[in-house]
Amino acid sequence: MSLSLRKWGTLVILSLIWGSSYILIKKGLTGLTPIQLGSLRVIVTTIIIAPIGYQKIKHIPRQKMKWVALSAFVGSFFPAYLFAFAETEISSSITAVMVSLTPLFTLLISVFVFGEELLKKQVFGVLIGFTGIIVLINNELFASSFNILYIMFIVLAAFCYAINANVLKYKLSNIPALGIVFMSFLFMFIPAFIILCFSDFPFSDFTSDPLIIESIIYIVILALFGTAIAKVLYIKLLAISTPVFSVSTTYLMPVVAIFWGLLDGEEFKLTQFIGTAIILLGVYLVTKKKAPKKMP
Repeated sequence: MSLSLRKWGTLVILSLIWGSSYILIKKGLTGLTPIQLGSLRVIVTTIIIAPIGYQKIKHIPRQKMKWVALSAFVGSFFPAYLFAFAETEISSSITAVMVSLTPLFTLLISVFVFGEELLKKQVFGVLIGFTGIIVLINNELFASSFNILYIMFIVLAAFCYAINANVLKYKLSNIPALGIVFMSFLFMFIPAFIILCFSDFPFSDFTSDPLIIESIIYIVILALFGTAIAKVLYIKLLAISTPVFSVSTTYLMPVVAIFWGLLDGEEFKLTQFIGTAIILLGVYLVTKKKAPKKMP
């Protein structure tokens, strides 16, 4: 299989998986608090990965562990809680569209921290992308001051993803993906468990509550596909592409999320479709490669 086909195939699969994750988070919140959902997502993912991931830890150099820890918390730990809180007020489809900010943040970090070249069209792309966000959340901005806070949770999560994309590419690119994923979740396991213990989760009798059981089923699906498998695929994609290309899942991901949201009865207004289109145009300009110069 050619490198180009592998890149695009992985990108499409990731888009489908991650685009479906937001509706799973929403469903998981029916019987759990955001804190409980975020903690269980980390704990269940660690358990799922452990049988096949523990042998890969030996391939991680000791001096790289600080970068694995940073990747763990900005790439998984904080977003798990931020998304769970955000979706108590913001629809799953709008949440997914807001994550489209990730390539814009990724570009800015690549430029200002790692010295990547910034093209004029990419500057326009960033400006257009943020304009689309304003159009998308226009109704939310005037609806409630609380909604603004929850929107900022999504923006912060997107920024965390952008940091993670650059850390994985520039600091952890030669390390086996499964090793990074498992070590990351080992770093997060104890903090997540401690947080769960203080979240009033009913450890002794949760099996008697149908809502909690249903939510846990959604979390297991989310942990297996949206976290464990997706993380491995994402790191593999980063190894054969650039950080900006790797976060281009945002092209297809909102379409998938909107589809699931509409099936679940969520409302998606015309202005929000327009905002989504503007955002994706901005992402396109940011991620589009510079055309090669023709030979004289």
